[in-house]
Amino acid sequence: MDRKRTSAIVDRMARECVANQLRTLSRVVTGIYENELRPLKLKASQMVILAVTARLGQVRATELSRILQVDASTLSRNVERIRARGWLEQALAGDERSRPFRLTASGKEILSEAVLAWERAQAKAVALLGRQGVADLRRLTAKVKATAPGD
Repeated sequence: MDRKRTSAIVDRMARECVANQLRTLSRVVTGIYENELRPLKLKASQMVILAVTARLGQVRATELSRILQVDASTLSRNVERIRARGWLEQALAGDERSRPFRLTASGKEILSEAVLAWERAQAKAVALLGRQGVADLRRLTAKVKATAPGD
């Protein structure tokens, strides 16, 4: 490829890269939630694990990984950190390696405390993106999840 064409493509990469735009959006929006959750010593990624687990009552790691569209090793690291804080415990049902987990009493308490922080963060994120932007994001996320490989 000639130098002029390469330079033009590199220029486009810097300006138009969808992956970079999504990562920037993710960092900015995640930062809003992280700032609100910081006083609780809770990360946004941990909050959603707690919320989904609370909603389901108990959940296996493989199911949670599929729901959150996160790889098993990333989920495992987050779950272990949450368990170390005493917010999750393994249920007694099933094979030890595939046992579901559930919230502990302190997990339910921290999630309850996180509600107001989440509401503040959610309001800030909606204000930043606009209601139409949030609606577009939901629609796009549903489309991507529906067509993602492995689902």
